[in-house]
Amino acid sequence: MEMVKSGEWTLLDVRPEEEVESGEIPGSVCVPLFEVDDDMSVQGLLKQMSAFGMGGWWLGGQHMRPNANFMPQVLNKIPRETKVIVVCQKGLRSLAACEQLSKTGYENIAWLNGGCEAAEKDVIPTVDGQDIRLAGVGGMSGVLGWNPVQQASGISTMDGPFGNVVKVIGFIVAVDVVALLYEFTHASQ
Repeated sequence: MEMVKSGEWTLLDVRPEEEVESGEIPGSVCVPLFEVDDDMSVQGLLKQMSAFGMGGWWLGGQHMRPNANFMPQVLNKIPRETKVIVVCQKGLRSLAACEQLSKTGYENIAWLNGGCEAAEKDVIPTVDGQDIRLAGVGGMSGVLGWNPVQQASGISTMDGPFGNVVKVIGFIVAVDVVALLYEFTHASQ
C-alpha cells in the first residue's frame, strides 16, 4: 500500500459496486470488470435462477455479466504509461483484468494474488474502517459465519441469539425426522 500512497502505482479496483460499497479502498480507481445482470427477459431470468440455484443462495452472489465498457472506462481514468496494481475480492477477476490491460498496452501491471480476502486484517485500509476481507461475504454463508475469513476471525452469528434459534430449529427438525421414521417403520408392521 506504500507504493500506492506514494503515487508510484495506481490501484485499480475491479470489484462490482456491491463489494466496493462494503469496503471502499481510499484513493483507488473503481471500474467493475463485471456488473450485475439485470436482464428481465425469459433468458435473463433463467440465468438469474440458475445462478441462485448453483450457489447464489449460499454465497450471496448474483448473476453477473462482463462490463462491456471496462477498457474504455479504464483508459478514461488511467493512462497507459501508469503503473497499475489491480485488486478484486479473491484475485481471479483482477488477473483477468490484468490480461485485458496488457492486451491494451499497459506494461507495468501487478495484481494482489488471492485478492483482498487474502490480505491480513487492516493491511488494506477502507474509507469507513470496515474489514475489506469481508466485503465479498454474503448469502447464508455470511449469515451463519461459515466464510473462511469469518471462521478465522471468530466472527459467527451461530454464537449469538440467531445461532441459538438455528440450533433449536435444527434440533426440532432432527427429532421430527426420528419420530417420522419410527412411525413409518411401525406402521408397516
